[in-house]
Amino acid sequence: MGTTTAGNRNSCMLHGAVQTIKSIEGAVPIIHSTLGCGVQQYAGVSSLSGGGGSGYTGGLGLPSTNFLERQVVFGGSSRLREQLKNTVKIKEGDFYVVLTGCTPELVGDDVPAMTKELQEQQFKAIHISTPGFKGSVHNGYTAAVTGILRQFDKLAVPAGGKNSRLVNLFGIIPEQDVYWRGNLKGLKDSLEGIGADVNVLFGPDADKGEWTTLFNAALNVSFSSHSLPICEWLERNAGIPYVHFEGYPVGARQTGEWLRCIGKQLDLEQEKVEAWIGLKEQKERYYIVQFLDAYYKYGFQKKFALVGDSAAVLGTARFLTDPLGLLPSLIVLTDDIPQPARSAIVRQWNERQPGSEARIVFESDAKAIEELVISEDIELLLGSSIERRAAERKGIPFIPVSFPVADRIVLTKGYAGFDGAFTLLEDLGSGILSVDSAHLLYQTGAGSEKNEQGANQKPALSGIEN
Repeated sequence: MGTTTAGNRNSCMLHGAVQTIKSIEGAVPIIHSTLGCGVQQYAGVSSLSGGGGSGYTGGLGLPSTNFLERQVVFGGSSRLREQLKNTVKIKEGDFYVVLTGCTPELVGDDVPAMTKELQEQQFKAIHISTPGFKGSVHNGYTAAVTGILRQFDKLAVPAGGKNSRLVNLFGIIPEQDVYWRGNLKGLKDSLEGIGADVNVLFGPDADKGEWTTLFNAALNVSFSSHSLPICEWLERNAGIPYVHFEGYPVGARQTGEWLRCIGKQLDLEQEKVEAWIGLKEQKERYYIVQFLDAYYKYGFQKKFALVGDSAAVLGTARFLTDPLGLLPSLIVLTDDIPQPARSAIVRQWNERQPGSEARIVFESDAKAIEELVISEDIELLLGSSIERRAAERKGIPFIPVSFPVADRIVLTKGYAGFDGAFTLLEDLGSGILSVDSAHLLYQTGAGSEKNEQGANQKPALSGIEN
């Protein structure tokens, strides 16, 4: 018997493919599905990903066939043909990707034939099967990227020649990772510091020609079990080896270990690698020293729980634990991770954090997660907007670090790499101080009672006696 999931934050395969394709410069996604699929992607994913906007090809401007009852009965191929014809007139792009939803997949429309007609009109176009019933948003990311790679000959001619310094990054899913743009930028900057070339493939920091040089890379890097199939495909078909990490690195220690691994794989000059890492470690020490007064004054060494996708929160949890010294109590991973990967995550956490008492739980049901958080003896909660209520119920600070984030705008912010740790420190400090702002009121005398002569008679904090 099936089970229901309350407050599922993982959306469907079609949505994952849409947000992946629309994050590629020059790509135009076309939905072949029912009326609400595109609207739900915009309202339920993009707009809840730090206020993510429509862009050129997303949101309410996303091309869609808006499958109706007539197409269910008689087939939707003619409607798709009409939509393709209209889309290329209105939406200028380097290539077009037809993404199929649940209903046309069940009806059995000949989507490849319709896509071929567009190709015969000299438009670069491919089709990727992405019905929502086949999986989650993470599977949509995997399907979209592997679909492009398998049909790349229909889109462009790969650039010739191997680049012994080129790295492709996979596993940070646009919009499902609220801070995806900043995270990709942070990882790119970190790699370029040791002399590597980087294809981030998505967002504003991806050069337009990155997809044509993807097959020339010397190494692929995976940050999630959902990007492993992509890297495995490239290893089989393009001979590109890969390295896999459970979550992206946060802070100097993790990023340094990561860069040493990449530098060794690419056979880069070790002295240059160590010099870059040393420079960044020195910078992190400087800012942590600046942070120490607030750390001790407001009691930052708290027991915490963290909720979110594995790629986004594991590195954050490690940084908060070491070097920051916070105490992990509960880590809830919300993405649909295969069982072998779950065991590997738990094993690696125990190896990296010996003696840690943190529980790692794999759960996506919002109600079950709230009950876990409420029952846990914690003083700080990091998660999504869904978890904010649990923090309010417990009266503890809350920091939004994972999807969905509905109450703030996110553009360039990220936690990955060397400098991402500083952003995390700022958010952590702001979250804790916002709850403990009464300290600031007391220091300034704001809200205190005064006698007739204007002298403070009673401090702002009623719990503190003269």
